Amino acid sequence: MQVDAWEKGEEFDLWYADGDRFVTVRKKDWNEEKAPVEIYNRFGGQMARIKTDPKSMIYYVGVERYEYELHTYTIFDHYFFKGMLWDIVGGLADKQLDFRNEGTGKLDVRIGVVKFKDKGHCYEIKVKDISKLRIAACAVIAIAMKEHYKGLSEGEPIEKKGLEKWKDRILGTKGITYEEIMAAKEAE
Repeated sequence: MQVDAWEKGEEFDLWYADGDRFVTVRKKDWNEEKAPVEIYNRFGGQMARIKTDPKSMIYYVGVERYEYELHTYTIFDHYFFKGMLWDIVGGLADKQLDFRNEGTGKLDVRIGVVKFKDKGHCYEIKVKDISKLRIAACAVIAIAMKEHYKGLSEGEPIEKKGLEKWKDRILGTKGITYEEIMAAKEAE
């Protein structure tokens, strides 16, 4: 996937290492974060979709018959991909981005930027287990979408117990804006 794919506001592709098309990403309204994203395989069948919750805080990533969730704790800094247990520290602007399995502590996916054939600078997705490639590609597309729109963050997770846990779920954060996060970073 080209680094500037979202900025173009049009359909884009992801490629295999040999240059063959891997998937095509389509969206009806490129100006609207809530508009669903459809991901098609190289034969034209829909393979995945990305849709948001009503506040665009959590992205639901459906790959084939499975559903995953991208939780943004702090945009550009910390994500969690529920369903694969991937703890993602950093953002796509970093030199490299690692997806670590929270259960095993092992590195499952590594994202880097490379100059790819005649396409320019692209994100390279490396997986140890090839069965995770489609899921990792969809996770990268969702993160790129989140960072492009500078959507809401949930805030860093804090383990609470008992009544405090339920109060936080009901009355908890309604989302932290990108501007609030930048103001907090400048204040540190």
